[in-house]
Amino acid sequence: MKFIAPDAPPPLARWTSRVAFFSLGLLGTAVFMHRLFATPTPIAINIVVAAFIGAGIALLLALAAGVQIWRTGKSGTPRVVVGSLVGLGLLAWPLFYMPQFDGLPYLYDVTTDTQSPPAFVALATDHGQARLDYPKRFAKAQAEAYADLRPLVIDRGADEAFELTADALRRLKIKIVREEPPQKGGKGFIEAVDRTLVFGFYDDVVVRIQGDTHSARIDLRSASRYGRHDMGRNAERLRRILKEVVARLEATVPTATGERVGSLLRRKRHAVPKRQKAQDPKSAAQTTQQGGARSGAQRGPAQKGQPPSKDAGRGRGKRSGQSFE
Repeated sequence: MKFIAPDAPPPLARWTSRVAFFSLGLLGTAVFMHRLFATPTPIAINIVVAAFIGAGIALLLALAAGVQIWRTGKSGTPRVVVGSLVGLGLLAWPLFYMPQFDGLPYLYDVTTDTQSPPAFVALATDHGQARLDYPKRFAKAQAEAYADLRPLVIDRGADEAFELTADALRRLKIKIVREEPPQKGGKGFIEAVDRTLVFGFYDDVVVRIQGDTHSARIDLRSASRYGRHDMGRNAERLRRILKEVVARLEATVPTATGERVGSLLRRKRHAVPKRQKAQDPKSAAQTTQQGGARSGAQRGPAQKGQPPSKDAGRGRGKRSGQSFE
């Protein structure tokens, strides 16, 4: 019997799968290194762009290899199919965000006070001098796209508003790097850093609290360090912070006695003792008998009883009869 070796796949088919998987590895490496090992963001972005370019090249190679296989009848179809799927999957990721690019304005800095936005101080160096100031041209576009972003005015003192805002940021897992409580008649500031979920891009947040002992105004600002389009994530972050601050306010509503609801709940939780577990009736009876036996054993030996006299029996009967009347 003569053994016929199968035809080797054409070079285009082999390079299709190679380039596709190499591009996938580049993307995974960029995300991994930037997220966990603090690789500089510009370098990570360049690697991601190279991965997307490789995915496009893999699709072109797949197209050429498919035509060659169709004409010659050679093997290599699985390589072409797998390479095409990997390339399409890589390119589908940025294409998924195209509606947001077209539907949202090109903003990378969003604030609740476009006339006098809070300023970065501790994060000024990390944020970059070129992007330190809020661009005035963003005010109109932000008002049209995010009309709900407004200052939060509350009927609480400035000191309490500062503490509630700081607590809200910590609950949202936003890292605080600067806290400056408000002085008498002055302003308080909080600066924090947040990161995106997948790539871990750094976004800076600054909060300004001003007011007196009766009311306070909270202004926020969120800005991306890199990129010209934030795809709405800064506005969404401000909404989450404002929502959490309102939740903290509702959890500490003052009662008629002037105390906070949260304080009363904590006090009540500590004041109520834990209920003991219900005991089985049989075990309870057994415990009672054992206790009685132990108490009897502690007494001295029982004295021998004297035979009752006749008068004693009559006395008992008389007393018993009196008790039933």
